[in-house]
Amino acid sequence: MSTITNKISDRRFSKKNMTKQWIISNKFHYSRLFSSEDEEVYTYRFPVYKYENFTILECELHITLGEDDIIIDVYDYGTINKYAPFYYTEYGNYDLMLKEIWMKIDKVIRTLGIKERRVSDESKN
Repeated sequence: MSTITNKISDRRFSKKNMTKQWIISNKFHYSRLFSSEDEEVYTYRFPVYKYENFTILECELHITLGEDDIIIDVYDYGTINKYAPFYYTEYGNYDLMLKEIWMKIDKVIRTLGIKERRVSDESKN
């Protein structure tokens, strides 16, 4: 029986053969912040935690055109401030909140056809 981990460091995400057309048709937007002269980066933000009908936290998926890996970050809503408990799960008691956040992330990941691989699976190869 496998256990679901709330640690982002234990999870990797990827999708094969992502074209620019697929990226744009799935509502990703070109990111001037993360792109460079050599790389085109696209992002997609969606809410992952609300309090009294107000979005508090949102997830951002990062895709670099021509690569298969997808980076996931969680931010305070409308900012570029990363939500620390998402990354440092050993501090504090955020298990219920992280479970809710991951449920929403996993739902979007599945909808987009993105595959997950565990870091522990990679070390077995």
